[in-house]
Amino acid sequence: MRDVFGRAMTAASFLMIVVILTSCQTTEPRVINQVQVQKIEVPGSLLTCSAEPVCGSVTVSVKDLMRFADQLAKAGADCRSKLDAVKRIVEGQ
Repeated sequence: MRDVFGRAMTAASFLMIVVILTSCQTTEPRVINQVQVQKIEVPGSLLTCSAEPVCGSVTVSVKDLMRFADQLAKAGADCRSKLDAVKRIVEGQ
């Protein structure tokens, strides 16, 4: 008796799922009439990086070398942050 009830419930559940899935379908074909192209706008401030520092002379002190290395690191970080922002804009669209 219990086995028959279980089979009936399984069949009823299957039938309900089939009814739900088929009732959600549309019979009208959809035709695309127009294609819209959206241009991604990237702000101009994100398209240029800080200038790379230039070491001015042949003989430099350790202080000058450390200042140059700091400026170089800041310019690289600026460029990487702007590139990440452009990537987020492009991938978000």
